[in-house]
Amino acid sequence: MLTGATVLLSGIAHGYSGFGGALLMVPLLGLFLSPVEAVAVTNVAAVFGQLSVARQAVRNAVWAECLPFIVAIAVAMPLGVMVLVKSEAELLRRIVGASTLTAATILGLGWTYKGARTVLTSGFFGGLCGFLAGATGQGGPPAVVYFMAAPVEARQQRGSLIAAITGMVFVTLAFLAVGGALSRHSLLLGCLVGLPYIVAVRTGNRLFEILPKQNYRRATLLLLFAAGLAALFR
Repeated sequence: MLTGATVLLSGIAHGYSGFGGALLMVPLLGLFLSPVEAVAVTNVAAVFGQLSVARQAVRNAVWAECLPFIVAIAVAMPLGVMVLVKSEAELLRRIVGASTLTAATILGLGWTYKGARTVLTSGFFGGLCGFLAGATGQGGPPAVVYFMAAPVEARQQRGSLIAAITGMVFVTLAFLAVGGALSRHSLLLGCLVGLPYIVAVRTGNRLFEILPKQNYRRATLLLLFAAGLAALFR
């Protein structure tokens, strides 16, 4: 029941904002699964969620920035997965909690990247995204910070963000499998929660159309802080 509630809450947040599902799901699932299982289950479920939103959105992506970003994700990912597999569960849980609180703080303060936008900067943020995704399952914040600061229309920002996160999800899943972090149990559980996750994501999309975005954003940030604190002080 707790797993189901976590999946629904994460999916609604993801569908509403275009990101944030893993930020909620990993620390909350980590309260009753091991950190490795929480990351694996989240990424399997995320495949279902991303496919439900990516088909239309990626047409608006700025691929000159997205491609080096995704390549850098793949380059940095093995190091992150190594940290995930080799680290002690309690240490990794605290890392997840700290990264969740950091992400919530950055998003809450509204900080965005305002520097040059070159292949190197795309690669830097993509590498950071890949490492965090492999180690904690939460690689989204660097992508949000980078792409939401792009001097383009909102639909292109969202398209680039969804394209980058979709690439991250598939790369993460592949490296989790190669690194031995994707067990049969995690794969099955991820598939089971993936279907309701699609429903939750679509519900979030619908809520985006009818609810004030600012109020929901505040509620999501409060949930992020609560999830991070729970993971840190469990």
